[in-house]
Amino acid sequence: MAKTIDISKARERFSTLDRQLKKRPVIYITRHHKEAFAVVDIDYLDTMIETMEVLADPDAMGLLQRSLRAIEHGELIDQEEVERELG
Repeated sequence: MAKTIDISKARERFSTLDRQLKKRPVIYITRHHKEAFAVVDIDYLDTMIETMEVLADPDAMGLLQRSLRAIEHGELIDQEEVERELG
């Protein structure tokens, strides 16, 4: 999923890194053959941060787990029923 390039090549290709990130959301930059840092697509980063926030929120995780159990037991509510209850 990720791509790795040397820092000198990254400098040469800096103006095209954004296009490369559309194919692979993370590009690892190496210095002296060791990973030094990463360039990350902003949409991918936002998604990862949001996911970590949900995972760190006990209330959100509890709701997610209850929802998954309800799905497993076939306890589903269709959109029309939700709209009737809200409307």
